[in-house]
Parts: sequence; structure tokens; C-alpha cells
Amino acid sequence: MGLRSMDAGKLGDTPLIRARKIEEYLGVERFYLKLETYNPTGTHKDRAASLHVEKAFENHFDTLVTGSCGNYGTSIAYYANLKGLNARLYLPKKFLSPRATEMQERYNATIVTVDGLYEDAVEMSKRDAVQNNWFDANPGTHQQLGLMGYSKIASEIFEAIGEAPETVSVPVGNGTTLAGIYHGFRELREMGKIDRMPRMIAASTDGGNPVVESFINHREKIVDIPREAIRESEINEPLVNYHAYDGDIAYEALVESNGFAEYVTDAEMKAYKELIRKIEGVEAIPAATASVAALVHVLGKNRISGDHVSIITG
Repeated sequence: MGLRSMDAGKLGDTPLIRARKIEEYLGVERFYLKLETYNPTGTHKDRAASLHVEKAFENHFDTLVTGSCGNYGTSIAYYANLKGLNARLYLPKKFLSPRATEMQERYNATIVTVDGLYEDAVEMSKRDAVQNNWFDANPGTHQQLGLMGYSKIASEIFEAIGEAPETVSVPVGNGTTLAGIYHGFRELREMGKIDRMPRMIAASTDGGNPVVESFINHREKIVDIPREAIRESEINEPLVNYHAYDGDIAYEALVESNGFAEYVTDAEMKAYKELIRKIEGVEAIPAATASVAALVHVLGKNRISGDHVSIITG
């Protein structure tokens, strides 16, 4: 099962496949992959981006701005183009996304390159949004939109397997996706559809992430990592942060769910990318497979039976 071609399908209702060969390989009971690669631009970011663009359109903005390392910017550009709006995307020059040409030529976006890190791109876009009355589509700005978008993943998992899984493992950068999925399961419990919550697993790069760092060090609340302490690479770039814009709600989800947080190396992400491609036929970027590697870490240290879901984000 490979990556769906761009723009070739509806948003959401992405496949949840039982990865029986990986079950056997890893010695786990029941293991599922949630394939967010099947969204229109190939990543889970479409779920949040579509809602931000709709909000901007409803409130008569003509331009949306966001900092991005590539995938979220592509999603914003795609949905803005559908609505006839302008997308202005701020990308760190050091890791200028290979999707930049796609954003410009296919979706008519404006690319602004920024010296510095992802957070520098976000902050510049935020300042320009205020000064020019543009819609700020950055994570953390309209937090409820991110929660709404990603909460649908929980509903789709529940509909596919009929109950809440024991664990849900999610690649974490800003933390929005993990928080949104947890929010979705909490809504299902409040409606009486499930009687327990899954244990959330935050999977991120050992190059540095505040959600994982704060959790494994038992902080009372999330704290930033010193800027100079993070280590960026082409592999970990979607996950590495010194500040997580929705990290507070992701951290709360980990604590409330009695969850886990695991660092994953670049070598592990590359290895699991090849593993799921070879034995399950699933294509993914390495950072998206951090969820698989982190689940293996957790199950190696804890006896947890039942259903386990790893989100393959892109």
C-alpha cells in the first residue's frame, strides 16, 4: 500500500490497516498503522490546515501566514488556493523544504525564507500577520481548530476497531496532533462510546523536543529546551523543537492518560521507514515512523496487551 497521489482523495477517513507482518516481526498482539499519507497533500496536516483556511475565508481575510518546515505550509497553500486566498509561508532557509517549489508553482503561495530555526519563522510570520491584518494560521494561535481537526483521527480509529486501543503512538513536534487525538477520545468517552482512554505515546527526535524532554524528566509542566541544545538534521527536522507551540496541551494529555514519551534516533527512523516499506508496503517519511519506533520502546519496557495504533503522519 503506497502513497496516494497528491490531490487524489477526500480529506480524512484515512486507512487503518492491521500490520500483521509487523506484529509477527515485533512479537506484539494487535498492531495497526493509521495512514495519514492518504490525505489530499499526503500528510495529517491537511486536517488542521483546512479548518484554518475555512476560518480565514469566513472572516474575510485575503491572506494566511504560517511558519513551516514544509508539510503544514503545503497544506495551507493547497486549501488557500482552493478558496482563492493567498498563502504566505515562512520557511527556515537552512532546511528549505523540497516542497517549496510545489507550494509556489502548484498552489500559488509566496515563500519567505528566514535565517534561523523553525521558531524564528513562526515568530516572523506572527509579527507580519499583526502588522498587515493577515490570518495567523500558526500552531497555538487558534488552538481549538487544531484540536477539532485531529480529533477526527480518534473517531476514525474507534469506528474501525470498535473500541479505544490500549495505546496510540504519535510523532510529536509542536504537540498539536497528539493533543487533538486525545481530545477526540475524550469526547468519545463523554458520549459514552468508550469506557476508557488509550495511553498516549509521544514519539520525537533525540535531537530535542520539549514535550518529550519535560515528560521524561517529570517536570510539573512543560518547559522549553535551550535553543543551543537542539540538534537538527534532515531526518529529524519535522520533529525537532526548542519550543512546542501546543506543547502544554500535549503534555497534559500524556499525564492524564498515564502515557509515555520516547526519544527516537535518526537511525531508528530510517530503519523503521524501510521496515514498514519492505514488509507492509507502506511508504512514509522517516520522521513519520517515529511512532512505530517509540511504541517498540514502550512495549519493550512494559507488558501492555491489546490493540496498539501508530499514526503514520506523512
